[in-house]
Amino acid sequence: MGGKRQEEKRKFTIHEREFWFTKEQVQEEFGCSKEEAEEIWQKTPISKATEWLNSQKKSTTRTYKSAWKKFEEFTGMTSDQIIEDRKSDTEHKWERKVLDFKQWLLNYKKLSSYSGTMMVNAVRSFFAYHYLDLKYRTSEAKRLSERTRKTDDYKFIVEDLQKMADVADLNEKYVLVVGKSLGLRAGDFLKLTRGDFEAYIDNPVPISMGEIGTGKEKVPAYPFIDTDAKPVIKNMIDKMTREGRTKPTERILTFKERQLSQTLKRVAKRAGLKTGNKQVRFHCLRKFLIDNISGVMSESKWKQIVGKKISESAYVNPEGLREDYERAMSKITFTKLASENEIELRATQKALEIQLNMMSNLPEDVKKRMLKKIRAVKKMKDWQPVEIEITEQVKEMQNNNTRTNNNCPDGEHCQRIVSEAELGGLLSQGWRVAAVLPSGKIVVSNE
Repeated sequence: MGGKRQEEKRKFTIHEREFWFTKEQVQEEFGCSKEEAEEIWQKTPISKATEWLNSQKKSTTRTYKSAWKKFEEFTGMTSDQIIEDRKSDTEHKWERKVLDFKQWLLNYKKLSSYSGTMMVNAVRSFFAYHYLDLKYRTSEAKRLSERTRKTDDYKFIVEDLQKMADVADLNEKYVLVVGKSLGLRAGDFLKLTRGDFEAYIDNPVPISMGEIGTGKEKVPAYPFIDTDAKPVIKNMIDKMTREGRTKPTERILTFKERQLSQTLKRVAKRAGLKTGNKQVRFHCLRKFLIDNISGVMSESKWKQIVGKKISESAYVNPEGLREDYERAMSKITFTKLASENEIELRATQKALEIQLNMMSNLPEDVKKRMLKKIRAVKKMKDWQPVEIEITEQVKEMQNNNTRTNNNCPDGEHCQRIVSEAELGGLLSQGWRVAAVLPSGKIVVSNE
């Protein structure tokens, strides 16, 4: 039915042909007033197929509608005619007809067995909705359920996801990184709201989101937010705040399901991934998570996390799941948790880099050499010798400037490294603070 607004249509028979009309189209077709069109509309019963389709989720309706059009083409009958015929069927004619329908889809319509099975399931859903279930022998049911995809899914590795995250914008990164962390199906992922995350986002990772309802199997999932996903979610919430979307019920994304896979395909291409004839879709992220967490926990535990049916006796407290998920994080994340020492080292290195860049009397080649040494240090225990060496080099440069510049006696018009005790006297003489070294020493300048 196209367009942003899905209008209800009803089926009218004109000159023995059936047409689908909206209320406005009824008024135009029959040349009547708006009130008369409304009356005609109300008297026209909706078809059995429309009644069934209206009971489905929006995401399912599109697929089922396509399947039903093909089934009516195959049978040459309307949905109302099919129901009446099924009611009087005592010889399982419609069971056989649906079996033939699948072969027609494969041989005549050239669909894959996967697509054929999906359409057969849609047709069986129609009969079940009207309490006229189709009943099959085991061998027949097996024939109906056989399906193989024409294309195989691409199997992500964590390096792929990092490459994609590096070239993704915020919305794309949310789809990629949070989709991978939670492992939810597309429909359940799109239902997530600001309130689902706000309650827990400041907790230490991995963050349990508690119970999240799922649409397909109608069982709860117990997903976790990993180290990659936490900062992305916080950025998305900040973005929503800037846009004035502050209600807890606001959905994070307003995408349609197909846009999730389209987003991943676009980012994979931008990142230069070589996917060959494999298919990139949102479901690949769910498979990635399952493949990695299933190696560190029991089947019932990973099924509980991603929202698959398990026996009631296999249920585990979410805190128990958290310990297992934490073990899996080394396999599924590319943002590694930094220790306190690593954080301190990075902060100290950054501070010294900034201060070196502020020292204008240092030649560029000397600065580059010092910065290289700073960045080469990987552990805090190795930092002090480097800091002492750089401080000595700065002092030596200062002394050389003092000896070679007649207009700079005793460091005047130069930079000096002094202690806090020496600072007061120099400030009173007109010196200014140029930088503070991590050791506590101060660089002053009279330039």
